[in-house]
Amino acid sequence: MTAKIRSAITTVDGIALFVIAAGENHLPLLILHGFASSAIVWAPVIGALATDRCVLAYDRPGFGLTRVSQHRWRQFDPYAPSAQVPIALTLLDKLRIDRFVVLGHSMGGQLAKELARTAPDRVAGLIVVAPAWERPSAPRIAQFLRARPANALGRLLIRTLGPLALRIAQRAVWAGPPSPGGTTQATLVASIAGWDEELWRATTATLLEPQTDLPQWVPSQPTLVVLGEHDRIVPNVRTLELVDQWRKQGCSVRLERFERSGHLPHVEEFERFISVVRDFLEEVEHGATSSRRESS
Repeated sequence: MTAKIRSAITTVDGIALFVIAAGENHLPLLILHGFASSAIVWAPVIGALATDRCVLAYDRPGFGLTRVSQHRWRQFDPYAPSAQVPIALTLLDKLRIDRFVVLGHSMGGQLAKELARTAPDRVAGLIVVAPAWERPSAPRIAQFLRARPANALGRLLIRTLGPLALRIAQRAVWAGPPSPGGTTQATLVASIAGWDEELWRATTATLLEPQTDLPQWVPSQPTLVVLGEHDRIVPNVRTLELVDQWRKQGCSVRLERFERSGHLPHVEEFERFISVVRDFLEEVEHGATSSRRESS
C-alpha cells in the first residue's frame, strides 16, 4: 500500500521550489536529496512511508525543477550550501510544519546534520543515509570558472559530457548490476530544461565555500545512520568513526548496515529500508510534541 503523491511549486522569497509530498498528520518527515539528484527519485520511499504520516521532499536550488529568479536570496547565494538550512526552514514555516524528523542522503546528509544542529527545537530526529560529510572547496578555481569565458566553456562541457558522467556515476552507486530502470535518474536529470546551467551554478557555489570535515557537533536528537556495506562513492570508515564518537558522548544513535547495498540502500534494499525508517519514526514520535502549527 502506498499513499498518493502530490506535487506543487512553492515560492519562497523568489525561489520556486518544486515540492512533492504525501500523507498527513503525525510527525512529518523531510527528505533532502543528494548532489545532482532530485526529490522525484524519492517518490517510492515517500509513498511507502506516507501511509501513516506526512512525508515531503523538494528540489534544492541547482537541481531538478526548482528555479531561482535572482542572484541573491536574503544575504545568501541561493545555490550555496550555506543557504540551504535557511531555505529549508523558510519552506517549512510556509507549510506550517514546526516539529519534524529530517532525512538526508549523501551530501543531503551533511545538510540534514546542519539543520538538526541549527534548529534542535524543531528537529525531533535525524536520519543520515550514506552521508557525505566532507565537502570540497576551491574558491580560486570557482571564481575563475564563474568568469567569462570559463563560465560558458564549463556549462558547455557539462551539457556535452554531463549525461555520460551521470550514467557512469549511477552505475557506480550500485553494489551489483542495477535493477531494471535503476539508472533512470541520470536520464531524468539531463532531460530537464536548463539542468546544465543550474548544476553549474550549484557546483561553483559549493566550491566557493569552506571545506567541511567530519562534524564535531554531537546530535541531541535520536539519530539513525544507514550505510550500504559496498558503498564505492563515500567510504563508510569515516561515518563509523563518527558513530563511535557520538556513542561515547552519549548520543542515542542507531546504526543499520545494509549488506547487499552500495550508495543507495533505500533503493537496493527498499523493503528493509522502509521497515527500519518506519520503526525509527515511531520511536521518535513517542517523545515528540505537536508536529504542525495551528492555522492562523
